[in-house]
Amino acid sequence: MFYKIHYWLVSICIPLTSKFHLQSTRTENMFAYSIPSSSYDYHLQSFFPRTVRDWNTLRQEVVQLGTVKALQGAFLTV
Repeated sequence: MFYKIHYWLVSICIPLTSKFHLQSTRTENMFAYSIPSSSYDYHLQSFFPRTVRDWNTLRQEVVQLGTVKALQGAFLTV
């Protein structure tokens, strides 16, 4: 779902700030987002903070796949 949100395949406004590195870092891809800060566990474990943590650690090749099918295939071969 986050892939679809990132690539505007669904009409959902994300309440996040993108970092957009010029190149991927050791721990984050080029399309990483800032994780919203919170002192509440229920918020930190909600969809956006939890998914952004996962998204930011995906390999650059994975976040740049051209279709949702290709993305699904990448996870099925892991």
